[in-house]
Amino acid sequence: MTAAPGAGSNPVIRRIRANEGALLREIRLRALADAPDAFGSTFADTAARPPRTWAERAAANSEGKDSVMCVADTGQRWVGLAGGVREPDRPRIPEVVSMWVEPGWRRCGVAGRLLETVIEWASFGGATDIRLWVTEGNAPAIRLYERQGFLFTGEEAPLPSNPGLRELAMTRPVLALRT
Repeated sequence: MTAAPGAGSNPVIRRIRANEGALLREIRLRALADAPDAFGSTFADTAARPPRTWAERAAANSEGKDSVMCVADTGQRWVGLAGGVREPDRPRIPEVVSMWVEPGWRRCGVAGRLLETVIEWASFGGATDIRLWVTEGNAPAIRLYERQGFLFTGEEAPLPSNPGLRELAMTRPVLALRT
């Protein structure tokens, strides 16, 4: 079991390693079980993906320029994750994906640190802005994103995993850094 927040433990925010596909699958399934309406994929579809898929994702996100996955690692388990994806048709405006923090670690700064790490990744890749989608009505997530400087764009779309819900686009500028 992980030490409780405030008990002297502070998760390390780091990029996923190439050999951590099984751990990526485990935290992604925990995230989907906890907050199914916060993601575009479903638990069932995600659980059905073969181990090879998770190994490939971990490897790609560990070193790729076009994607990143960061985790909050207590040393005993992962308690959060956030990723970034750079689409070929919009390389200067990457998207934050897979943002989630375990309930017991929320409101402890972990989510903000994860987001900052993804934004830093985007900045070294020459991004001008970074964007994300948030489910309408997810007030805690919206407050987090607004604290991080994200603003609504006015774009909205049905949530792919539950088309009865809407997701809203948010964006913020990124200070591009050189590698």
